[in-house]
Amino acid sequence: MSAKPFRSGFIGLAGLPNAGKSTLLNRIAGGKLAAVSPKPQTTRVTTSAFREKEDYQAVFVDMPGFLEPKYKLQEAMLGMVEKTLRDGTDIICLVAEPALPGEKEKLLADRIKRSGKPVFLAINKTDKLRSDAQADQTAGEYKKLLPLAGVFKISALSGKGVEPLVSAMVALLPEHEAYFPKGQWTDKWERFFAEEHVREQIFLQYEQEIPYSCAVAVETFRENPGGKDYIRVVIYVERDTQKAIIIGKGGAAIKNLGQEARKGLEKFLDRPIHLELFVKVLPGWRNDEQALKRFGYVAEKPKGKQ
Repeated sequence: MSAKPFRSGFIGLAGLPNAGKSTLLNRIAGGKLAAVSPKPQTTRVTTSAFREKEDYQAVFVDMPGFLEPKYKLQEAMLGMVEKTLRDGTDIICLVAEPALPGEKEKLLADRIKRSGKPVFLAINKTDKLRSDAQADQTAGEYKKLLPLAGVFKISALSGKGVEPLVSAMVALLPEHEAYFPKGQWTDKWERFFAEEHVREQIFLQYEQEIPYSCAVAVETFRENPGGKDYIRVVIYVERDTQKAIIIGKGGAAIKNLGQEARKGLEKFLDRPIHLELFVKVLPGWRNDEQALKRFGYVAEKPKGKQ
């Protein structure tokens, strides 16, 4: 009996903002990798999670939500989506809510169709439905828009239906050697996750334009075996009024922000840290190409994909 061929490749998670792509990535990873909040556009860059067994290594790539850009940051986010769909995936998983596709959904479906990749439809949030009828209707409408290799009704939050979806997609990966060393579970560094934990808390704790006006950058990440790692993070905003809101009266808001971000990051790193937060004003950074590059908001092909 011949051994099963080894498969390896990239599976892109595409969808509109708040479809649940990042929650699905975290579910597949078995841990917290991507920032998640109830607000749209929480994801700004691609994040990858790896799944591996004896006969495969699958790289799941979470993309920013598909949107119509209003400033250069959003243009960069859309660029990441389009480049990943075109060059960075072998299979695409379209994550959609159980509703009829609107104009934005149809536009995304067309972009995905033109990629020529196998497409799986993951109808998410089905745990909130009273019956399957709405999900079935959603699937029927998407089948009119693009060819589908499979349709799965899932709940990324509870995990319902996720494993059958993963198995079906892995089965279509190309025969290829592993792209990454065995045992690795993401392509990001710890500095990235420090930034993401702070940014996630900004999305959770602040309202209106504040989360969308903030960029987060680690200035210092100093490991201290046997003690506490020292992490210095700078939050960049566009106006002095935004800086005042982030800090809060008597520093209460930024203190709470730091406490919650530290808790999450310590759990992720599995070691104690000392986290310091600072706020600086960088006017118009969302429309400044140099600032966007500095913060990592550029359309790059996922690591490992040639």
